[in-house]
Parts: sequence; structure tokens; C-alpha cells
Amino acid sequence: MSFPRQDLLRPSLTDQAQPPAAPYTLQTGFFTAFFGGPFAAALMLALNAKRIGRLNQDALWVALIACAFVVWLYFMYATPSGVAAQARLTDLLGERGPMLAQRLLALLAFAASAWLHRREQRSADLFALKRPNGWVAGIVFIVLGVLLTLGAIQALT
Repeated sequence: MSFPRQDLLRPSLTDQAQPPAAPYTLQTGFFTAFFGGPFAAALMLALNAKRIGRLNQDALWVALIACAFVVWLYFMYATPSGVAAQARLTDLLGERGPMLAQRLLALLAFAASAWLHRREQRSADLFALKRPNGWVAGIVFIVLGVLLTLGAIQALT
């Protein structure tokens, strides 16, 4: 009895699926978060998660970052304690004290996203994958982040 050997001639190392794309650089994420705020950091996290094929895994983190920032804005602008905290930040850090606190929150969101995608970032660096140009996405997310923050503040006051 002879066995067909056609399957031995078929290549086994080729994969028909497209490998995930490289994420945006950490520098893009940092500047987007710093200038755009936590909403922009959450949007950048979502875009990177989509690019590397982890959107289902990271959607909870994106929502958590955005919701935490909305709660922060509610506390700071809609409660008497928050208004007192704004006054204290202004006394300690100057007129832009509350904005500096928002930027600190955005950088914490960036740090969380960098930690979530650390393996993918390392792999992209190790294999010298071509990364997308971060200027366009960064500027769009900065504008969206600022507009969303201003809209949320306007809605809460």
C-alpha cells in the first residue's frame, strides 16, 4: 500500500496571513499625549492596538483611560473639592497648574500604553520594521484630544 506524498511537496513555512503592522514610535505617543492630553493618549493607544492586532485586548484600557479622565474632569470642574484643588494647584504651580496636572495624567496614560505594547515596540526595533510617519496621526489626535477636553469641560461647567 503506497501513501500519497503530494503533501510533502507543499511549502510549510509560508503563511498566507499578513503580519501585523509596526506600531507608531514611542516618541509619537509621548508628544501626542503631552500636547493632546489623556484623550489623545487613549486614541493613540487604540490606533497602535489596531495596527498590531490587539484592539480587542486593549479596548478596555482605552475606555478606562478615557473614563478616568472624564471622572477627573468631573471632580475638578463640577465639585467644590475640585474647584478648591484647582485653586491650590494655581497657588502652587501658577496659572497653568491645572493644565500641568492634566499633562501629568496624559503622560501616565502614555506610560501605561507603552507598558502594554512593550513587546511589540521591542520587536519593531529589533527587526527594524518600517514604522508609519507619526506626524499626521499625532497632529490629528492632538487636535481631537484638545477639542474633546474642552468639550468635556464645557459640558461640566
